[in-house]
Amino acid sequence: MNNIKKKCLLENIKLIDLNLCFQNFGNVSLKIDNDRFVIKPSGVDLNKIDYRDFPIISIKSGNILEGKLNPSSDTKTHLILYKNFKNITSVAHTHSRFATIWAQSKKEIPILGTTHADYWNVPIPITKTMKKSEIKNNYELNTGKKIIELMKSKNLDYKFCPGVLVASHGPFTWGLSHEGAVTNAEILEYVSNLAFHTILLNPKTSVNNEIINKHFKRKHGQNAYYGQGKNIAK
Repeated sequence: MNNIKKKCLLENIKLIDLNLCFQNFGNVSLKIDNDRFVIKPSGVDLNKIDYRDFPIISIKSGNILEGKLNPSSDTKTHLILYKNFKNITSVAHTHSRFATIWAQSKKEIPILGTTHADYWNVPIPITKTMKKSEIKNNYELNTGKKIIELMKSKNLDYKFCPGVLVASHGPFTWGLSHEGAVTNAEILEYVSNLAFHTILLNPKTSVNNEIINKHFKRKHGQNAYYGQGKNIAK
């Protein structure tokens, strides 16, 4: 188990190294097994903490199973994602600059080219604005519920939509490997940056569905042929 805790620390440090968060913002969790995940402690200095102090959370109950430090304040959001997306093994939340700009603007990220289409074949969706009652009571839990509601309303498969924006907040991403959530957070930020500047240059730009589907299906699905294996979604 300590090896997964150590990996969790390294993935959280990677968020900083990739310039996806600042100060103590952002968090990564890793799934240990079907009922447990490890997550960054709340508000800690990652350069001073021992990975063995990372808290372990029960997916079934949400209780802290191990660790004396308070888990991330976003733990209940991670919990909801693990409960609903059975095959994911990592979750990341960042406040990366361009993804957060889109989230604060309450706009989905339009699909404008092949870089986006390599990972999402739809605009990167954004949740509905939370009601005052949802913010006041069980805010982090309701954040997770908003993500699930969004995915269901758009009939999106979490395996092929590796992240979304939470309105007024920022991005959440997930992965099918322990490295996947952070990788997808990096990709989402890159796509956010591209879309922002593309629209500045040409607000009327567009891309046809044929090239979107071609690039997406090269990497995903039964007939994927990019790289050294099929179904390479992170």
